[in-house]
Amino acid sequence: MVEKWLEREIARGLQGLIALRLSGAPADDSVTLTLDVWLAAIESLSVNWNEQLDAERVRRAFRTLYRICDRWPPPKVFLDNLGNRDPPKALPPPPISEEQRKKNVALLRELMKKLGREKSMYSKKEP
Repeated sequence: MVEKWLEREIARGLQGLIALRLSGAPADDSVTLTLDVWLAAIESLSVNWNEQLDAERVRRAFRTLYRICDRWPPPKVFLDNLGNRDPPKALPPPPISEEQRKKNVALLRELMKKLGREKSMYSKKEP
């Protein structure tokens, strides 16, 4: 069974499509059945729907349908325009102590010296 928030978003989106009076739109007396069919199509997906992650995605997909559809769309067109979830926010960098920072700088300097020596060793031309 589809979660209530998702059912509300789909119902709201379908109302917007109905308001457009697109060719092939369901009759006024079959709107509830249309909602049921769309919910069944969405429910058949193996997606763990999450209101915080998906509500705006669902709204965006319907706004896309409002813009691109000349005829009443099947659920597949909605699903094709659903898009991906936004990526999670990046974690902040881990805190580093002044002592560890100094060790890291010293290590980098040592590595740079070694690289410099190796580079000069290979760049010398033999007579």
